[in-house]
Amino acid sequence: MKYFAGIDIGTNTLLLLIVSKDQEGNISIIKDEHRIARLGEGLNTNRIISDIAIQRAIAILEEYARCISQFTDISVRAIATSAMRDAQNKVDVQTMLELTLGYPIEIISGIEEASLTFLGSREDHDKPVIIDIGGGSTEIIQLIDNKEHCISIDIGAVRLTDIFMKQLPITDTALEQAKQYIMSVLKDISIPVNSTIIATAGTPTTLAAIDLEIHDLSSLLIHGHVLSIEKISSICTTLLHAELEFILSIPGVHPQRADILPAGALILSMILEHIQAKSCVVSKKGLRYGIVQSIMNDSLSF
Repeated sequence: MKYFAGIDIGTNTLLLLIVSKDQEGNISIIKDEHRIARLGEGLNTNRIISDIAIQRAIAILEEYARCISQFTDISVRAIATSAMRDAQNKVDVQTMLELTLGYPIEIISGIEEASLTFLGSREDHDKPVIIDIGGGSTEIIQLIDNKEHCISIDIGAVRLTDIFMKQLPITDTALEQAKQYIMSVLKDISIPVNSTIIATAGTPTTLAAIDLEIHDLSSLLIHGHVLSIEKISSICTTLLHAELEFILSIPGVHPQRADILPAGALILSMILEHIQAKSCVVSKKGLRYGIVQSIMNDSLSF
């Protein structure tokens, strides 16, 4: 039995996926772990990853290293994204995290991130458009003439929160500024309206849980759930005009995601409105699945 591990070190989350593949090529998920390190906290202002955020990440990677050490025949690929791309102290942080994990960590470009996300999220959909809303950036990937066309834009749930939404509910002035900021980034983006839109990462999965009125984010009902633009806009409006305490009380909202959920919902809502999409399909897969796919001997789907 061969094992493969993919680690996604994001601006908000730190994720680990371990799968096994037998001699017949059958793939099974062994571990799918989600933790929140919030590496990008304050990054937009200070341009560095804080000591507190580094310690949170180190604690999580220590746990992941112990988990990986249980497997003898395992290939590991660890990838860092937006926060590590942007941080002025990224080299020092990278060194500390590599020493903790025991494996190299690649800081990849937004385009590379988008390509791996597409690989992990596409599944059997014909020419889908993948929207990956991260903490520091959002990736949009589509097929044009059977080739991936990847866009990485510097709007993410943590970044938008740090700039416009440190206080909830958001003021009318700050909300208008946030919308103008998002639209200034989206204005030149064009996507076919007849494509299947797949939304991945913590924002859409949490919105699906809210729509389904379920507490358990590991529920199988979330993956593949269809969110209409009307439902997303309705939930987004509620979140933007709510106190943090109310958001924390909503079933399915992780306590460490509550403060950035309004920003993430606004990003998703405005992207769908901009491309005139009526709905999106929620995916619980994404980058970590693409990382694992990339290190397998052949490209078998999960």
